[in-house]
Amino acid sequence: MDRLFTSTAFFFFLVALVHAAEIKDLRELKQDHSLYTRQAAYVFNHLNLNLQREADAFFNKRFFSPWHQRTSHFTKEDITQEFEKYGKDPGYGSDGKRHTKAWMKRIIKNAALNTYPAAGYPAITVENGDLRVLPTMEKHLFDPRNSSLPFDNLQNSGVSVGTPLYISHMTQDKKWVLAETHYAIGWLLQEKIAKVDENFIAIWEKGPYITVIKERARIERAGGKPLLAPLGSFFPLLGEEGESFRILIARRNAEGHAETREALISHNVCAPKPLSLSATNMAAIANELLNQPYGWGGLDAKRDCSSTLMDLFAPFGLWLPRNSGHQATMTGALIDLKGLTPEEKKKVILEQGIPYFTLLWLKGHIMLYIGSQEGNPIVFHNFWSVKENHKKIIVGRAAITTLNPNGDGKEEILRALRGMVLLWPPPREIEENF
Repeated sequence: MDRLFTSTAFFFFLVALVHAAEIKDLRELKQDHSLYTRQAAYVFNHLNLNLQREADAFFNKRFFSPWHQRTSHFTKEDITQEFEKYGKDPGYGSDGKRHTKAWMKRIIKNAALNTYPAAGYPAITVENGDLRVLPTMEKHLFDPRNSSLPFDNLQNSGVSVGTPLYISHMTQDKKWVLAETHYAIGWLLQEKIAKVDENFIAIWEKGPYITVIKERARIERAGGKPLLAPLGSFFPLLGEEGESFRILIARRNAEGHAETREALISHNVCAPKPLSLSATNMAAIANELLNQPYGWGGLDAKRDCSSTLMDLFAPFGLWLPRNSGHQATMTGALIDLKGLTPEEKKKVILEQGIPYFTLLWLKGHIMLYIGSQEGNPIVFHNFWSVKENHKKIIVGRAAITTLNPNGDGKEEILRALRGMVLLWPPPREIEENF
């Protein structure tokens, strides 16, 4: 039997494509950022590049901050509450069957939280991985019918190769560590990390760096399979060799410690960090993320709304938190839109919004304002679905839309908007937020 037609996941992928074609904005709006950055060229032409360098220095400080922790940022109570939450409702697994309480008891026992924190050392990811809410790769679903969809309550975030970590705890079986990054915490498979020492940190933090500007960029390493680095990741730059940059990557040795190794990455997929904030460069990075599939919490190495924006700005050295609520409240000048009518909100956005440097936020979702067309704000966002006549129409990818994507005139997104965040110029007091 043809495997394509027996795959439920592939079926939902086809459904997503069909439904996406039915949405008015995807049918009528040009899905090409170069058209919108060209209209906003005046913004990019007046950017203060000195401020970008300051922002990039702050980005690096935040990025490497886990290596300079002395203790965990989280209490035992912070960690145990997630176990208590899912202990009350074990939910359903990827097979659509309900988890047993014995399943949850095994996870709790393995976590050994009575000894927390049982570790305390800096590390680095040597592969791409997942930060899990609990130390298991099994899914937790509230509805068994969602087993084939890109949702999992236990997925906190993806984590890229080369990311600094602080390790605060380890499971009894030593397969999982509790890792803190510059943007999130979660359980990570120990095989994905390596312990770093002061000498390694000094080498890695010295710079300069190259940043990845293409999705799944191939890093060639001697004696090993190529690494696939996601857009937005970056590595220490050593020099050039033909059509490639020579960079440093981390390797895990037999004792679990990190060793530096040289590797090659093509000029075509990376650039010196920070990437210049030009209209052309912004369009190129945003177009690389355009149409990328949706994945809750970075599930299956995909992106949700907030990670799309975090990775969009990373090559330019502009740091954003991982969570949409934090992006709205911790990154720039927040303009409160609550209490305004849809028309009043639209007016504020059009009058005060800075194309490509303004976030629009509603509970659980965040978008990038990129300009206007025929008096309507245009946004870029990664989203799963839109409502139409009390039904969900699946989109499941990053796209350019208005605030009324399916053209039904109900203005549900505008009604739900809570705030607008101006990202530029980068606020000098940003460090006070952390």
